[in-house]
Amino acid sequence: MSDSVTRYGRYKFGSDSAMPVIREVYAGAGGWKDFREAGLKLNRGTATELRAEGITMVRVRWRLKTVEISLLRYLGG
Repeated sequence: MSDSVTRYGRYKFGSDSAMPVIREVYAGAGGWKDFREAGLKLNRGTATELRAEGITMVRVRWRLKTVEISLLRYLGG
């Protein structure tokens, strides 16, 4: 279950199989920064870990689409 896509993720990308790659992360004090782990996919587990580190938003890319996603909304909170 930790590697599953959330309902909000399916809504944003229009696919149950969407596994967007994290490109940048946002933390209030530091602003947008390149993500340290190239190729890491956004799913329920990685979103939970990033929230625990104080990250609030991510920029992700899937196919030809790049979007900003609130992790709180992605996780349904």
